[in-house]
Amino acid sequence: MSFSKEFVYKKQLLGWIIADTVKVTTLCFVWSAASVSREDISTGYVVSYYLLLMLVSKLTTDYTIESGVRDMVTGKFSNLLTKPFNYLIEYVGKDIGNNLLRFMLFLPAFIVGVIFASLNNWWIYDFNPLYLLLFLLSAIIAFLISFILGNTVSLVALRIKQMDSIRIFFYNTSAILSGEVIPIVFLPLLVQKIFNVLPFRYTLSFPVEILLGKLDPVSILYGFVVSILWLLILFIIYKFTYRYFIKYYEAEGI
Repeated sequence: MSFSKEFVYKKQLLGWIIADTVKVTTLCFVWSAASVSREDISTGYVVSYYLLLMLVSKLTTDYTIESGVRDMVTGKFSNLLTKPFNYLIEYVGKDIGNNLLRFMLFLPAFIVGVIFASLNNWWIYDFNPLYLLLFLLSAIIAFLISFILGNTVSLVALRIKQMDSIRIFFYNTSAILSGEVIPIVFLPLLVQKIFNVLPFRYTLSFPVEILLGKLDPVSILYGFVVSILWLLILFIIYKFTYRYFIKYYEAEGI
């Protein structure tokens, strides 16, 4: 259903491809220039980091804060509440459909980027079965954290109908704290420690760092422990948030 819906607007798909290509190119140039002043960070690390980060983001992104909020504001949310299964299952399905589609759309640009980076000795990823397995596990956790975060924030729409400012604030905060806008390795050590205990890093940067093989076993273990703890904490927060805001749902549009 997600594929059918998105392919109705084919020019929008082209827009996504162009936007992703421009985004990854810009970020690579900006932080490659910044890495010149750092002896511990190479251009190859920056380029490889952002190519993999853009690809991983296509697997871990949650779109509930857009589609879910729209359902709650228009009253379509009622249809989901009356179905014989939890509404989160439908939102998971939509996310998987959207992510697979956007992953496939970005894949050609990613391949071209890897070829270009390899020709300039900027591609530093080395295949490692263990790291790949750990990455897959971390990517699943990353998606679940993003999904629960997005759904928790979306529930605010049951009471506050104008969600644009909240949605933009959430997107900007996530982009900064997840390592998308600023690679965490560029931050001061104290700030890195703060980022490492927040859930956002584990929605994007952590899986990429595992793939690049830049984390030692202790750091990987620490990352998994923190991310799993956040997964449990966020689920509890979601449950309480749902119980509080569902009381204010007025089912407009019915």
